Amino acid sequence: GQRITGLYSILTGGGQEWAIKRRIMTTFFQKQNMSELTPLFIPLMDRLLETKVKPMVKSGNVVDLHELSTIIFSALPGVVGLDCPMGVDEPEEIGKRVNILLDIIPAQLANPTKTFGEMASTKKRKTIQMVIEMRMMGRNMVHEKRKEMEGWDGQIPTDDLLAWLITANDGAGLSDEEVVDDIMTVYLVMDNMSKQIGSLFIYLIDHPDIYKKMETELRDTPITGQRSLAKLTYTEMVILESLRMTPVLLRGTRWMKNDATVDGYHIPGDVQFQYSQYVQHRNKKFWPKPREFDPERFANGIPGVDDMTFFPFLAGPRACLGKHVAMVSMKLMLSMMARNFDLTPQPTGTIPVVNQAMAVTRLKGGPFYYVQPRSYEHLNEE
Repeated sequence: GQRITGLYSILTGGGQEWAIKRRIMTTFFQKQNMSELTPLFIPLMDRLLETKVKPMVKSGNVVDLHELSTIIFSALPGVVGLDCPMGVDEPEEIGKRVNILLDIIPAQLANPTKTFGEMASTKKRKTIQMVIEMRMMGRNMVHEKRKEMEGWDGQIPTDDLLAWLITANDGAGLSDEEVVDDIMTVYLVMDNMSKQIGSLFIYLIDHPDIYKKMETELRDTPITGQRSLAKLTYTEMVILESLRMTPVLLRGTRWMKNDATVDGYHIPGDVQFQYSQYVQHRNKKFWPKPREFDPERFANGIPGVDDMTFFPFLAGPRACLGKHVAMVSMKLMLSMMARNFDLTPQPTGTIPVVNQAMAVTRLKGGPFYYVQPRSYEHLNEE
């Protein structure tokens, strides 16, 4: 019975209120605004390298890269206006809470007792307490941000996500509780990037040649801003191929407003239908050798592939607003790891796990890599 993301969040909402919020928030998330956000993310990565990654990665340690990336991506909202006691200083605490929520949400759609056994009631109580804590944290953030905004004369900084969320909800005639819904949504979707990085490194276990080529590009391209990120063309191809093979969202649901005929099939109005990007991404009609992990397929464009055949971030009016933030953030993390560490996989049989209840990819441990700090000589040469 504890509210998590509500009915009007930028992810789960609908109707006119959602449309107004979506239109306002598009300005913050547009690709052009990445030039404003990237300079905030770069020093954050440097800070996390020293305060979180290096202490976690001692010489030759075996590291769960999904766990590591969860810590890194949970810190990102802290530099774009979502200031909180954890934020950049304790992102691992946010990551823990998010993963507890993501464990219990699918169980609520099925049978918690069947999922967690005798631990079901304890798990549920713990989850409810986590939600209460996170929503209280969100309310405090909104309260403090509103006081800060009183002196802005209506001018919203282009790099302040929380200020934009407040403005969007005000414009839609919604309350601060809906702003908190959006804060919860932001933290939940941040975990999508860590799952995607995890899936990527799982595929690279069997493709050391691909990792070596990506690693070389990352080490040869110091990141100073948006322009240098744009030079990571092969790295982007590897990310795109991992998104094709195992997108975080495996399927979606839509309601038909009117009757329609699609490819000879009649679909009546007022019915719900499902589609699957996971299936479409492996359709041999569009993808030669669809089950092979081959980033080179994205080198020069793919004939016949468009937003309806490759849509890891969805498409249309409900396409993921944060797709540009996601691509920038994943490139920055890969750059940080490649430039500071040598990574060697420790194969454990880990594969991306499909969670049927929520239609999302969930990683149950791993991928595990040996992580060795690089010598100062190599770093100085670069």
